[in-house]
Amino acid sequence: MPGIRGHQFYRFQDKLLGVVRLGIPRRTGKYLAERILFAFVVLLAAFILLGSPLFEVREIEVTGNSSLADKKIVELSGITAGTNIFKVNLKESAARIRTVPLIKDVSLTREFPSRIVIAVRERKAVALLPVKDGFMQVDREGVCLQESGVAGSLPVVTGAVVSTPAPGQVIRDAKLCTALQVINQLPGPLRSNLSEIHVNGQGQVVLYTLDGVECRLGTPVDINKKAGVLLQVLEQVKGRQIAYVDLTGVPVIKYVR
Repeated sequence: MPGIRGHQFYRFQDKLLGVVRLGIPRRTGKYLAERILFAFVVLLAAFILLGSPLFEVREIEVTGNSSLADKKIVELSGITAGTNIFKVNLKESAARIRTVPLIKDVSLTREFPSRIVIAVRERKAVALLPVKDGFMQVDREGVCLQESGVAGSLPVVTGAVVSTPAPGQVIRDAKLCTALQVINQLPGPLRSNLSEIHVNGQGQVVLYTLDGVECRLGTPVDINKKAGVLLQVLEQVKGRQIAYVDLTGVPVIKYVR
């Protein structure tokens, strides 16, 4: 090597190799020590968090429910006060709550240090279906919710013939689907004024108001338009006795003589 004598070259080579030999183990040892220390800190933190009473569940809040009581939902979740908040299996609790037909969806969250929030979204009954011993509440998707002994404030769907369904069952019936399709498109004021919605063998729809007015909609098309006309007609003839309102073509009003 130019500029370096023989013995100087060997000394330089030994020093270089010594740095290489000593440098790798030192760096490896340093990294290994850092990893061990990090793992120890993580394990220590986990031990403290899982054992500290600070993280025991003290409050379980339920939101979004109106039909099911808070206590019932908490019982379904399986979560109890005093359980470490990190040991609560949120997915399993949510799955247990979803087994109730009235529950459409649910989510659970931890709010540290000691609070669990259960947010539910309930199914809403929009109609009643006559069954053997009364009525069955159904939501807008045709899911059976719970039995009702009396008609109540929801419209009764007639024309569909089904066996007594179980809560949580989805009813696959063409006439019920037609009725629910119409109900879902009706404006609130008209929907709340219905006592019955009938679907005949030809798939034509007839509404009955709480005052007993028969409203013939015909086939379930242009429901929004027909509903708007019907609301105007019912407002204009308020106080008069009407046999029926026919909206299958040109609107026709038949008065009681």
